[in-house]
Amino acid sequence: MQIIISGRHVELADSLREHLEERFERLDRFDDVSRIEVTLSEEKKRCRIEANVVTRRGPGVHGGAESGDFRTAIDRVYEKLSRQLKSRREKVRDHKAVPEIPVVAMENDES
Repeated sequence: MQIIISGRHVELADSLREHLEERFERLDRFDDVSRIEVTLSEEKKRCRIEANVVTRRGPGVHGGAESGDFRTAIDRVYEKLSRQLKSRREKVRDHKAVPEIPVVAMENDES
């Protein structure tokens, strides 16, 4: 999995980069994630983060968050992306699952 980090009007500190990589590396547990593109920007003391997850199968996932602090925004974006990827994984699993046929007991009427 590849993580691409870019900043718009922001100098990215090493500690912030490490925190971001640490959080987004956890998305590797979803098998079809191949690349994550993260953009950080700051305007009028509001920190905004946008992230695109490129997957091997199907359309990608997009999430964004805005906060007064970059770390809080990173955590919010991570939660959004993991929730979207989890629901997507469950849809694929449910679609491929074989439906269970309930067993109906037959009553013998011997008179």
